[in-house]
Amino acid sequence: MNYIEANLQPGEEIKYAAKLHFFLFMQPIILLLIGAFLASSPKEISAMTHYAGLLILFFGLVSLVQRLLVKIGSAYAVTNKRVILKTGVISRRAVDLVLAKCEGLHIKQSVLGRIFNYGTITVTTGGATSSFPFIADPLRFKKEINQQIG
Repeated sequence: MNYIEANLQPGEEIKYAAKLHFFLFMQPIILLLIGAFLASSPKEISAMTHYAGLLILFFGLVSLVQRLLVKIGSAYAVTNKRVILKTGVISRRAVDLVLAKCEGLHIKQSVLGRIFNYGTITVTTGGATSSFPFIADPLRFKKEINQQIG
């Protein structure tokens, strides 16, 4: 049972569950490819290039592990009563926003975000602001919230 299902109130049902977009993993993939390319160069030709490649490979692996933990620890959903946004595996950040108290929901999409349909959702309530990046199909998420409010 995931976080959202475990925290549903009586009579509450999930209307939409958002997912993280694959672009979350683009930075580590690029770092791993560049690192592998540079590290595969023979040491005899350029030791500096080889060791720089190993360093980039290390940063790519660290970034990949960090992004995997983000993917595993994230849950975003709209229910018939509230919006639930949760991130974190070891430490947790959760926002439970009652639909009637929803003050603002902002979506930010870059050019790549518009092309590949992902973006950052920023929720404001009672003066507090929380941002959640790499949400797949953020406009649908906002539409589902508005349908539940209206």
